[in-house]
Parts: sequence; structure tokens; C-alpha cells
Amino acid sequence: MSEPRVEDVHVAGMETYLVRPAQPSGPGIVYLHWFDEAPNANRSQFLGEAELMADRGVVSLLPQLSFPWRTPPTDTESDLRRIREETGRLVEAVSLLKVTSGVDPGRIGIVGHDFGAMHGMTLFGEVDLAAAVLVAPTPRWSDWFLTFWPVTSDRYDYMRALSVVDPITCVDRARFPLLFQFGTKDFYIAAMTGLELARAAPEPKEVLSYETGHAMDLSEITDDRVDFLSRVLA
Repeated sequence: MSEPRVEDVHVAGMETYLVRPAQPSGPGIVYLHWFDEAPNANRSQFLGEAELMADRGVVSLLPQLSFPWRTPPTDTESDLRRIREETGRLVEAVSLLKVTSGVDPGRIGIVGHDFGAMHGMTLFGEVDLAAAVLVAPTPRWSDWFLTFWPVTSDRYDYMRALSVVDPITCVDRARFPLLFQFGTKDFYIAAMTGLELARAAPEPKEVLSYETGHAMDLSEITDDRVDFLSRVLA
């Protein structure tokens, strides 16, 4: 079997890996990485998985996200604008994937971890998708931003303004199968927090839990995700 080709490209101003199999068979996936101080908290996080999916004929895009990686949360107006700008860039990424040679535009999936999953959900209703895997997301941007950054805006005004782009608002727009993956030992996300988001999602959906923390780096988690995507995007 030929090795997949990994290209370094720019999409909507984002440094992006394009992983292309020798013989694409239809599906495409956009992988959105997590936020952390770990070495893989960037577009490289899912590179190995994208190469694995390439063996199954899948073309993947892995963009480098910006907010809050490069610009920290600060205030209501700025943060709402930054989230919407990130969404706009990701819409362009999905649009590019749909016109990539060998990709069936009706078989596009999203995989996101942590903030990557939250940004992924802002795409629901903005682009046509066939599947999404959401790994360790929280229901609201303010769950993170008001806890870990010195946001200057009034707390309640901030929560109200960002509610229009909150994952728990956007997830209701899904019209395709969803897989949620959560860790039972996640320091940042309580079990009820994850379930609140999952319960807000329409069917069809699957919710899986694992005895691990927020990094969600068990091989079993990857295996379940690959199986789900292979089945749904087949």
C-alpha cells in the first residue's frame, strides 16, 4: 500500500496539513486540535490518525487554530468576533475539502478535541456535514474563558453575548450522526457537564466514556473514533 502524502498548505490564512491517500475513495475529515501546553496541542495532534484514515481512502485537513491559542480571551466584543472569525476560516476549510480531488462533498466529517470540538460545533448549520466526533468539549465558552483568563467584561453580559455561539446552542443544529467522547477522570469537565451538552444534541448520537483524563489519549478512544467514522462515512 502506498504511503499517504502529507502536504503543508495554507487555508484561509491557517497553516494546515493536507493528508491525501494515493487513491481517495470519497470521505473527507477536518481535524481540530485541543488547547494545552502539551507538544501536540496544535495541528499535529491528529496527524497519525489522519494517516491511518488515509489507508481507508480518506482525505483530511488539519488546520492550526488561532483562538485562544494565539490570542487570549479579553472581553465580550472581541471574543465574540474572534469566535466568528475562526468559524469563517473553518467554513473555508470545509469548502476547500469538498472540492478536493477524490472527495465526495456529501461525506465530510469533523473531529475536534476540547476547544477544537467547540469550534467544530459552530460549523453546524453553516456547512453540510455527514458526521462529527466531539472529544471532551464543554457546553459554553464562558466555562473556560471566565475561569482561566482575566476577562474584563461583566460576567453575565459576557455569558449572554457568547450564548449565540455556545456549543450547547450550536449542537442542536446537527442533522447527522454524532459521537461524544468523555473521560471519567477529566479534571476540567465534570460528568454532568458533558452529559448536559450531549443531552442537548439531537439523535442520532452516541456517548462513550473512558477511564482517562482530559488528554483523551487512550488507543481505545482512537479505535472507537475510527470505527465510527468509517461506518458513518462509508
